[in-house]
Amino acid sequence: MVRAAFFSVQFIPVNRSLDDILRVLQPSLDTPDAKRHKPNTTTKAGSALGSALKKKAPPGPVYEKGIEYWDGVDASVNGVLGGYGEGPVPHIEQLSSRLLLLSLIPSLSPFPNPLTPSPTLKTLPTHRRTVLDVGAGIGRVSRHVLLPLFDDVVLLEPVDKFVREGYRAASSGEWRDLPIQNGDDEEQKRRLEQQQRDTKDGKGRGKRVRFVKRGLQNLDPKYPVDDQAEEIGLVSSPRGEVNGEGGCMEDEVLYDVIWCQWCLGHMNHEDLVNFLRKAKKALREGEDHYIFVKENCCDDAPGGVGQEFLDEEDSSLTRSHQKWVDCFIEAGLTVKREEIQQGMPDELFVVKT
Repeated sequence: MVRAAFFSVQFIPVNRSLDDILRVLQPSLDTPDAKRHKPNTTTKAGSALGSALKKKAPPGPVYEKGIEYWDGVDASVNGVLGGYGEGPVPHIEQLSSRLLLLSLIPSLSPFPNPLTPSPTLKTLPTHRRTVLDVGAGIGRVSRHVLLPLFDDVVLLEPVDKFVREGYRAASSGEWRDLPIQNGDDEEQKRRLEQQQRDTKDGKGRGKRVRFVKRGLQNLDPKYPVDDQAEEIGLVSSPRGEVNGEGGCMEDEVLYDVIWCQWCLGHMNHEDLVNFLRKAKKALREGEDHYIFVKENCCDDAPGGVGQEFLDEEDSSLTRSHQKWVDCFIEAGLTVKREEIQQGMPDELFVVKT
């Protein structure tokens, strides 16, 4: 549920044959309102290592403290991104994520484009393509990255006001891919007509988002609505209702993609590894199904040893690159690819994909 004020390290472990990393380190202490800052790299003694990295790592995050912190943050893009929501950061970040998805799963694109000039999928798969978005906040990533590419989204978020704001915006027609019948609203009419044409031409089935209030602790992704969850509601475009079999409404949900962004820092090592193992089992069979993890990353300890430290303000762990890799290996996942993203503000750490 960590919604940092900047882009972070994204690792993309894969169940079968492919994996990816998207990694972003941290922004500077001089950045106002940023949730994750670059550590102070000088001390009075002139040390080149931030004092936070010298401390012995505390036992782990306290889940209730994390919820309490985010309860005090505005339920808006600017709030969850720590003041960067009104600048270029969300647009750059969202575009990067969509391009990454399309590069790994070209069949998500129903038409030729520079990234996938010859889409490999000529007809829709027999199942509704479904993605799980955990620690989803107000649904920014679901709305701008995932829903345009998938049929169904299961959106999980433990902070009540965040998940309810996402549901409100989606059900009122603010999400482009969930148009509603709304009187004389010409834009809504145009979007509805486009979905109907796409469905007729075999390019889509309509869209659905299932909003669920739930944290990640003890979560089995196959069963997102368990006795620890509260189902907020389902938002569907008209065509999604017509073509509504399976997908996010199955008793046991299987996913094409599981997306974890700025949220896994609220899990200790044992909980994180257990979640990743269950997430792996919740993926569909085949090579085009992935777990994406996008998180903040600090420096490794001397010798390239993985390490982590606790941010007591929001009770979340910041892990180093090697620490993330260690978690993935322990969970039975593999990391395959790294890329550097260009175009982020200078005060922020490098974005690594």
